[in-house]
Amino acid sequence: MFPVLNKYQLTCVGFFILVCLFANFLSSSSNALEHIQKNASDVSQKNIEQLKDFALAKINDDRKKFGLAPVFQSNNTAAQVQANELLRTQFISHLTVDGLKPYMLYSLYNGTGYVQQNLGQISYIDSKNLTNQNNKHNAKNNLTSSEFCTIAKKFYCAPIDPYKAIENLEYLMIYDDKKCCKDGHRNNTLNKFHTHVSIGIAFNKYYFAMVQNFENRYLESDYQIQKDDDNIKLEAKIMEQNKINFQINHVSFFLDDHPTKIVYEKNKNKTNYELGDLKLIVSKPLPSYVKYLQQDEGSYEIIEAKKWDLDNNNIDLEIKIPDSLNVKDKVLTMVVYAKKADNKGDDNENNDEAALPIPLTSHTFFNY
Repeated sequence: MFPVLNKYQLTCVGFFILVCLFANFLSSSSNALEHIQKNASDVSQKNIEQLKDFALAKINDDRKKFGLAPVFQSNNTAAQVQANELLRTQFISHLTVDGLKPYMLYSLYNGTGYVQQNLGQISYIDSKNLTNQNNKHNAKNNLTSSEFCTIAKKFYCAPIDPYKAIENLEYLMIYDDKKCCKDGHRNNTLNKFHTHVSIGIAFNKYYFAMVQNFENRYLESDYQIQKDDDNIKLEAKIMEQNKINFQINHVSFFLDDHPTKIVYEKNKNKTNYELGDLKLIVSKPLPSYVKYLQQDEGSYEIIEAKKWDLDNNNIDLEIKIPDSLNVKDKVLTMVVYAKKADNKGDDNENNDEAALPIPLTSHTFFNY
C-alpha cells in the first residue's frame, strides 16, 4: 500500500508550499485487525468520531513532546466533506472535484479562522507515482484501490486498520518528513500559533483518507463581515487578547478563477497550490505627509483603509475596494494578518518568529 501525505504551509509573503510523501507500506495479513470496517456504509458516525479523537490525541502527543500547547477539535465540517470526497474518488488532491481550494471550502462551511492543511491517504493504487507496471496498468484502466483489491486476484490485499493508518500517517509526518518534504508536515503540525484542528476521516476496506485542517482561530465566533457594493466591513473581537497581544498589521486580497470541474481537472495532479494572485494590500491610514513604499510595483497595489479602528481586542475595519481591482469572473479572498506586540519580558520569545505576520482569519467572497 502507499501512504501519501500532502500539505501546504504559509510563508510570510502569503505563498504556499505543498509537499508530498510516497513510501511503501504493507500491513501484515497475519495480524487480527480489531477495528476494520468492511465498507463506507458500515462506518457509523460514532466510529468516525472515535477515530477523530484518536487522531487528535496523536497530534497533541507530538505537540506536547515539543513543548507546545494542545490544539482543540474544531467543529468545522469542511475537512470531513473533503475526506468523504477523497473516498469517493480515491484520488488525492487538495482541490475538490468542483475546483474549490481548501481555504475556499473552509470559508464555505463558515470557517472563522485561517486554515493550513495536511492531507494523507493509504491506498493500494498510487496514481501520482507510477513507478511499476502494476501501477501503470491499473491507473491506465482507472482502477481505484478498492476496485484493484476486489477485481485483481494476483495477490491478497490486507484490509486497512484505520487506527494503524492514523498512527502511520502521523509518524511519517513528524518523524520521517525531512528527506521527502523538508519537514513541511511536521512544521504545520507543530506550528505554535495553531489553536484548533478539524479532522476528516473516510475509509473502506482497502482505502483510507485523512484531512487535517489546522486552524489559527483567534477571533470570537460572532464576528461579522459585511459587503456593500465595493465596501467591505470587518467587526470582530480578538479572544484572550491579554494573553496573545496581537496587533493587526495589514489585510491582503487574493484573486482566483471561479472554482469549476475544469479547474479541478487542470490542477488535480499538481503537488502545490497557492492562495491565488496577491492583488491588494490594505494598511492603516498614514499622516498626509507619509506614503507607503511599494517594493514590487505592478503586481499588487497598496491602499489605506477607509476605517482602521483598533481598540484593545476590538477590530473595526472598513475597506473600499478600488476600481483598479478587476474582480470580474474571479473569486476574492481576504486574509487578515497580525503581529505579536513586543514582549520584552518574554525571554523565550523568538524575535524572528514574532516579526512574521500571523494570519488570523480568511474569508472568500464567491459572488463579489
